[in-house]
Order: sequence, then C-alpha cells, then structure tokens
Amino acid sequence: MQWQSVLEFIHRKLRTTNLYKEFNNKQNEHEVMALMMSNDIVGELLTLWLEKQSELKIQKCSKKAKSFKNEGNEFFKKKNYLTSVELYTTSAKYAIFDNGDYSISLANRSAALFHMGEYESCLEDIDVALASNYPTELRPKLHLRAAQCWIKLYDASRADEQLTEAQNLITIDENISADDRENVMRNIGKLTMEMNELLEQKVRKFPDVIKWSPEDLLPPNPMYSSASSVLTRDYSPTRGRYVKTKSAIKRGDVLYVEKPFAFVTLDHVVSNLICVHCCNHIANTGYPCRGCPHVLYCSKKCWSISWLSYHKWECVGYEMSIWKQIGIAHLAVKVFFSSIEIHDNTKFNEVQKLVTNIDKLSTDDLIIYSITARMLVQYLEVYTNVLSTIDMKKCLVDKFMNEEFTISSDVSCHEGKKLFVGTLLLRHMLQLIANGHAITRLNLTDAEGANIFEEQQQRVAVGIYPSVSMMNHSCDPNIMNTFWNDYLIVKAVRNIPAGGEIFNCYGPHFRRMGLKERQDALKNQYCFTCQCEPCTDPELQHFLDRFDALKCLNCAGPLSDVDLNSFKCLNCNLICTADVKNRADDLNNATTLFNLAQDFMQQGKNDEALDHLERCLKIRQKWLFKYHDDLTITYDSLGKVCVAMSQWCDSISYLETSILAVEEKFGLDSIEVANELNKITDICIQYLQRTPDRKSSSYRDIGKKTQRFLRRAEKIMSMISGPWSEAYQEISNKERELSGMLQSLRI
Repeated sequence: MQWQSVLEFIHRKLRTTNLYKEFNNKQNEHEVMALMMSNDIVGELLTLWLEKQSELKIQKCSKKAKSFKNEGNEFFKKKNYLTSVELYTTSAKYAIFDNGDYSISLANRSAALFHMGEYESCLEDIDVALASNYPTELRPKLHLRAAQCWIKLYDASRADEQLTEAQNLITIDENISADDRENVMRNIGKLTMEMNELLEQKVRKFPDVIKWSPEDLLPPNPMYSSASSVLTRDYSPTRGRYVKTKSAIKRGDVLYVEKPFAFVTLDHVVSNLICVHCCNHIANTGYPCRGCPHVLYCSKKCWSISWLSYHKWECVGYEMSIWKQIGIAHLAVKVFFSSIEIHDNTKFNEVQKLVTNIDKLSTDDLIIYSITARMLVQYLEVYTNVLSTIDMKKCLVDKFMNEEFTISSDVSCHEGKKLFVGTLLLRHMLQLIANGHAITRLNLTDAEGANIFEEQQQRVAVGIYPSVSMMNHSCDPNIMNTFWNDYLIVKAVRNIPAGGEIFNCYGPHFRRMGLKERQDALKNQYCFTCQCEPCTDPELQHFLDRFDALKCLNCAGPLSDVDLNSFKCLNCNLICTADVKNRADDLNNATTLFNLAQDFMQQGKNDEALDHLERCLKIRQKWLFKYHDDLTITYDSLGKVCVAMSQWCDSISYLETSILAVEEKFGLDSIEVANELNKITDICIQYLQRTPDRKSSSYRDIGKKTQRFLRRAEKIMSMISGPWSEAYQEISNKERELSGMLQSLRI
C-alpha cells in the first residue's frame, strides 16, 4: 500500500477518537509529537507498513551486476568503449560492495576510459576501486594503469609513485602467480623507460586546473552568513523578519551565495543525471552507492563524504522506496542528519529559527505531518543505528543557543530520544513548507520537427537555504535566483536604494500568474495575504489580462471585458461591442487549425503545417491584441516549421515578432527574453552555416543581427546570472563561433 493511502487511513481512524480533539489544544511541536507518540494503534499500523516496505526492498543483485559486466566486456572487446562504460556503471549500480564485485566493475570501466583518453576519470575510477575491496592480487595491474595515465598527463613523479606501488605489491603478495609477477615486472620496465624518456625530454606536466568556487563571489560575512556585507536583517511587527540594504545596490550586484543546509533530489526522469550530494550533472562515470542501487554521485569525493555523513542512515530508505513517497518529509530527515553532523552552531540555530506557522495550521494538517514524523522515528529506530549510536546531547541538544527553540526532552532514555527526534522532524517539516527552495537546472528540449532547442528551467531538487529564507515575498521581486550545482546565487535585477527592502518571489509572480491565483497560493502555503505593489496597484492587478485580450478596432489596443457583449479599450478607453458569434466561430476555427498544424509537424508534413498556421495567424491577427499569448505561440510555431523547411529568413522574422510579445510580458531584461534570443541565434547560425551565397546583403544583415542578439543575450545573462550558468556558457560559445565565421568573411 502506498504511503498516501496509509496516511489517509490512519488520519480517518484518528478523527473518530478523542485524540483528534486533544490536538486542538497543542501549542508547539513537542506537545503535538508527545500526543502522537502516545498512541499505540498508530505505532502498530506504521510498523506493519514499514515491515511491508522492507519485504519489498529493491536491493543490490549479483546476478544483474555480473550480466551487465559481461555485456560491458563484450563491447570492450569490440572497442565500443562508450557503451562499455555505460554497462560497467550499471553493473556497479547492482554490484555488492563487500565481495569485490563493485570494485571490479569500476576497474573495468577505468580500462575503457583509458582507451577513450579520459585519463582523469580513469584515475578516479582506479582510486575508488582500490578503496572498495578490490582483490589484492589484481591491484598491481591497476597501479600500472594509473602510471600509464600519469605518463599521458606528463606527470613523471606521480607515474613513478604508481610503479613503485605496483612493484611493492608483487614483492609482498604471495597470492600473485609467477607468470603474473613476471608480466607485471615486464610492464614496469616498459613504463619506466617511457617515464625516463619523459624526464629526459623535460616535458612539463599539464598545470593543475584552478578550481573556481561560487563562494569566491562574496567575502565572508560574520554578521549575516552567505550574504553580501551591504545586507542586514531587521524586524517589524507588520513584516516580521526581513532583509534591507545598508547602502545602495546596483543592478547585477551579487547579494547571496549560499550552499544549502540540506537538499534532496526530486524523483523524476533526470534523477540519475544529478548527484545527490552536490547537485552536479553526472556524466557516464557516475559512482553508484555502495549499499543501494538507487543513488549516483558525480565524484569520489561526493561518494565518500555522503556515506560518512548521512547516506548510511537513508540508504535503507531508498531500498524500501520510502523517500519517493513522502515528499518534503524526505528533506526534513536530511535536515535532521545534517544537524547531527554540522559543527557550526550558528548555522544550526539559523535553521531552528525558521518559521513553522504551526499556529496557523489546521488540526488535520498537524495530524498528517505528525503521523509522518512518527513513521520516520520508527524507521530510524528499527532500520538504522542513529538512535543507538549518536550522542543526542552532544550532537543536537547542546547546539541550541536560544531557549525559545530548545526541545524539552530527556535524551538520556530511549523513549525521550524518540520524542526529541520526532519533535525535530515535525519542526523541520513545517519549516520546509514555508522555507523549502526549488533547485533548478536549464533543460534543453528538441522542438518537434525543427533543428532548434528550447530552454526550460526544470526543478531537479529542493533544499533549505536559511539566509536566503529571510527575504520577504513580492510578486514583483527585485532579485533573481540562479544555481551553480547546489549553490544558490542571488543577484539584484534592479537598482535598490539604501534602506530598501530585498524581495524574493516564493513562486507566484505577477507576470506569470493572475491576482486571485497568486493570493490563494500564498495564503494556502505561506499563510499570509500579499500586499505587494502588483497585488494592490489597480494598474498591475490585471496585468495579465492584456495577454488574453481581444483587439480594439479603433486603436488596436487590448480590450477589457465590461459584460458579455461590450468591452473597454485599455489604451483609448473606447467602449465597443463585438460580434460575439462570428468572433467565437473564427477563433474556434483558428484553434482547430493550430492543433492540426501541430499534428502535421509531428508527422513531418511541413507544407500542410505551414498552410494551417498561416490561416490560423490571419484569423488571430484579425481578432486578438498583438501581444495575445495565442498570437505569440502562433509566431513561434511558424518559426519552427520554417526552420524544418530551411526557410531561415522567414523563421527569423516570425521569431522576432514573437520576441516583442515576450519582452512586453516578461520585461526587456528577463531570463525569458534571453532564452528567446538564444533560440533565435541557433537559427541565425544555421542560416549562416548553410547558405552558399555569403556575399549577399541578407547574409551580411543576418550576420550583424546575430551579433546584436548574442550581445544582448550575454548582457542579460551577465546581469541576472554569470559564467556558472549553462545558458551563459552556451551564448559565449556561440559568440566565439560566430566571430570566427564573420572574421573570415570580413563582416
């Protein structure tokens, strides 16, 4: 049975008991959890569910590991190294750690990587294999491979270290056969000669790559962790805690660089592409968990640190498929684990101070969250050793610096520990409802039937950022959030005067969501009624209406509904009536034409798609305001189908018109405009690459236009993000590519 069904069943059962009434009088998380932990029936039901999940565990499997390894070996023999790398990775995913299978899969992968010229990755695989119970008698071969890598990287000193290690092993290990010993010695001699040649040539090794850290963007701020020194926290009865400036801030200034206190990846199609420890992208050489087949890491460092600090306690939960069923509660557990491990008491207490809104929650919500907290306590008690091995007083209780947030439980006894942990877990769950922050990555999707990519921000994880959480909400924020792996980097998107408040957006933005929808969303999740400018200024309250408006026949401005048959122009104030039936029939026909065009594009019938879209456009231009969303997507679709038909100039023209609407809706310097500029330059560059007549005026004009588009896109991306952004890097690469093309043509 799925967790949600169990949760609802227990909740219904509790509604019929006196316990339900008692929840109404509880003032804090400790009282709520004390009541929930006292109910034996709840405990028994949770025990049954956890036992069932344990029976259904998805674990490592030697048979699968061996099958994938053997398949990888076959592709390796065929010199299809890339496929063999993928298969060895999958083999390691299912391989058991203790018997050496895991290390052998990675050792095999290192061989494929060596042949691919991926020497740094090969060396990292060798390091992990050697740290993972790799058979002693096979270790000399790995050290020889490592020596080969260092020779390829022109580092004779490190190559010599590996050769010495190989020689020492064959000297002391009696399990190595005479033939193998002779073979290793022969290879040592050969590699020693190569190394000596390297030394004689005095070839310099490749310089170590200087690693950039996001924390270099801001100096440390002891008064406000992870924040710029120009920011300070304040308090008022109406605003609560908020952030303001001590001096004027310019657009583009970095305001925060914060690593999350904890985060968890979301369970969807890209989960296996994201490192669960640092949120970095994982290439073909991910490192599977040593205990479960569900988690991948991007490096040896993340693989090692994760296990030692928290994954040893959550690993079984992955096998039991718990985490993907409980939503934000998984992050609450991760916050708990991070709280145990952290040595910075200030950061620990910053998390404890985050609001829970417990006084604003309904009794039903409190019961549901406390049931989940109790289930997690029982998981930790039965399926991990955290309650029996961790000194709760030293690792948690003694870290509290403010009695207001201290939890009154006797952690010297087992039941007291359970209540203490349950209280913390409930607190973190409630905090995360109001303070959890989505972590996003740029996702490139191939447009249907066209050789162009569309960029979308995709949520890949959710984390807790205590310093950034101090900002209040506005539906028109003055900051922009970007990510470098799990680091949240916040920049100002407007000039902000000294003493001005810094506003984040909690999700509902006035350029993307209507007034009522925003107000309801904020009230339901964050328990407040927004009073920001877009929510109170009459001119901004209905901002989105113009992008869903009919066209004024007098001035072509947007019409606002007065009643069913009459409209008022928002530009010229003319009151007019419309032929409702003809308008509705025409627009319904346009929708039909548009949908058919999409079908034709998917089928590769581009001529039919173009015809239908042109007819659709004519109707929509007649009735709709020029920035209507339906017109914008029509221009965009026309741009795509023209690309598929190699009608580059027409495509560029349509997309330029589409960009005008995006500018009007999202702002001239918005990420949406930058993404559209990035997209249109894909088409411009395709035109410049594929058009044979490179001396024509149109070729020259589009070359210059592409330069302008890219410069503008780079300017926007520099202001709202920076070189760490994938979109910024893509734009910079295209600028270099274009510069080379145009220089050769002297444009």
